[in-house]
Amino acid sequence: MRKKLVRSLLVLVISATTISAYAQPAIPRKYVEHPGFSVGINFGLSDLWGDVGTQGLVDHYANEAYWTKPHFMGGVLMRFTPHPVIAIRANVNYGTLFADDRWNLNKAKEATSIEDDAFQRYLRNQDARANVWEGTLMLEIMPLRFNPESKMAQRRMQPYIAFGAGGFHFRPQTSIINKVTGRREWVWTKELRLEGEGIENSGAVQTNLWQVCVPLGVGLRWDIGNNFGFGVEWLYRMTTTDRLDNVSSAYLTEDYYDRYLSPEDAEIAKQVYDKSWYIEPAYKNAAGSPRGNKDVLDGYSTFSIQLIYKFESNKIPWWY
Repeated sequence: MRKKLVRSLLVLVISATTISAYAQPAIPRKYVEHPGFSVGINFGLSDLWGDVGTQGLVDHYANEAYWTKPHFMGGVLMRFTPHPVIAIRANVNYGTLFADDRWNLNKAKEATSIEDDAFQRYLRNQDARANVWEGTLMLEIMPLRFNPESKMAQRRMQPYIAFGAGGFHFRPQTSIINKVTGRREWVWTKELRLEGEGIENSGAVQTNLWQVCVPLGVGLRWDIGNNFGFGVEWLYRMTTTDRLDNVSSAYLTEDYYDRYLSPEDAEIAKQVYDKSWYIEPAYKNAAGSPRGNKDVLDGYSTFSIQLIYKFESNKIPWWY
C-alpha cells in the first residue's frame, strides 16, 4: 500500500512538472531595450539649407566663419517601443537657424569669373536667421534587430533610421547696420515684403509662418544598463516653403516699397533688400534679376545628442 502511494505521488509530480514546462513561455531572450515608454532630451547644432549660405555640405562645415557662431536646437522627446525593431517617437523642439553669404569668401577669392556661384553668393551679401518651434512624430527602425537570433540584435549599440512628419513655426530675420551706432541689428523680414510677397503683380506669395516638414535621418544609440540610453542623430527636415531665409525670387525697385509699405518699413526694406553695395559700393542689382531660386525649397537640419530614460516594465513582450 505504501509503495503504491509513493509511486502515485511520483507520477503526479512528474506529470505536473511536464505540464508546467509546456504551459510556461520560453525564457525571454534578453533585449537591452525592453518594450514600453521612455522619455528624453536632445540638443545640438542646427543648420539652415536655403538660398543664403554655401551651396554644398563641405563648404558649409569646412569654413572657419561658420564655427565662429554656431546655432543650436533642443527639446524633449517621448518614445514607445512596441518591438525591439521599431519605436514611435514624438519630439518638441525650439532653436534658431542661421546662414550667411559671407561664408563663400574663400571660394569667391578663387573664382575665375564673376558668374561663379560662390562669387555671386558672396556679392549678394545676404544673411538670414529664423527662430523655429517644431513638433514631429516619427518612426525609428533598428535594422540589426530584424533577426532576433543574431548576436547583433543583442548589442547595446544600435544604428537606426528615422522618418515621419511634423509641423513648425518660424520667423525669418536679416541684419542691418545701424547708421548711428554702426552695429549690426536684426530686423523681421516678413513684414518688409522684400520680394513683394502678397503684393499685387509681384508674383510672390505671402509668407505663411506655419509650415509642414518631413524629417528624415540616421542615428546611433547606446543602451546604458536597463534604464538609460545615449545617442547621436543627424536629422534633415524637408519643408514646403522657400521662405526660411526670405530669399527666393527677384529684386524689386525701391519705389515698390514706397508705394506699398509704411515710411518706416520702406526705409528699412531699401537698406536690406539689396546688400551687395556693402561689398562693392558701385554695384546694384537690376530689378527683375534673380535674388534667389524659387524652384528649390528650403530645409533645415540638426546634429544632436540624446539622453533617454526608459521606464521598466515587468510584462512579458507579446512577440515571445
